[in-house]
Amino acid sequence: MTWVSTLSKVLPHVEAGQLRPPVISKKRTDFPHIPTLTELGYKQGMVSAWFGFYAPSGIPEEVRSTLVSAIEKAIRHPELKAKAEKLGFIVDYRSPAEAKKLVVEDYERGIAIAEKLGIRK
Repeated sequence: MTWVSTLSKVLPHVEAGQLRPPVISKKRTDFPHIPTLTELGYKQGMVSAWFGFYAPSGIPEEVRSTLVSAIEKAIRHPELKAKAEKLGFIVDYRSPAEAKKLVVEDYERGIAIAEKLGIRK
């Protein structure tokens, strides 16, 4: 997953055999021969770009529940999934709790990298 923008831009070249990515962040059925970093023995995969839906803090639980249900249904719809994957997206629905965990982990990973490189003030 800098799969969201990068793969969608280079996908035609990969499919035409003009470009071969050395690694990919998440295994893809259409490119089973391209390894992930973890498959190559690294402890951690690549940081990935991803999209999420957000709502203002404090929205009524009924509204939140309705939105979560509708978004999950849309994301899991086979037609939407097929179209998104054709564009190079990896469709990987996460519940609100899982998404929050991902945000926190990515933030903490970024802070650790910045500190290690001495670029965090």
